[in-house]
Amino acid sequence: MSLLFVYGTLKKGCSNHHLLENSVLVSETFTEDRFRMLNLGPFPGVVKGEPVSRISGEVYDVDNETLDVLDEFEGKWFYREDVLLGNGSKAAMYFLSSEVPCERYSVIGSGNWMDHPVSEDKY
Repeated sequence: MSLLFVYGTLKKGCSNHHLLENSVLVSETFTEDRFRMLNLGPFPGVVKGEPVSRISGEVYDVDNETLDVLDEFEGKWFYREDVLLGNGSKAAMYFLSSEVPCERYSVIGSGNWMDHPVSEDKY
């Protein structure tokens, strides 16, 4: 089992949460380090560099099969890397690939995707 920190459509109540149906919610927390969260329309993305805010999310205990499914789901747009969380633990988190043209997207300054006004299709 591994810890995975999620901040967008994988969170409870969102459209892709079903991909975590066999996983256990460990906690709600935030990243210790600050990153830049972008509004990609129907989902957010997080990039390193030009730190803006801590990222809010949920930590799940996931098995390797689920991680494989999520890696395939996230595709070439995202890669997984460990981050330090505000509760002192480490977890994997998905970051936007350098192939994504980040300058096209607006920044979500709060680091909490649910605070950002977007259309209902985010769920």
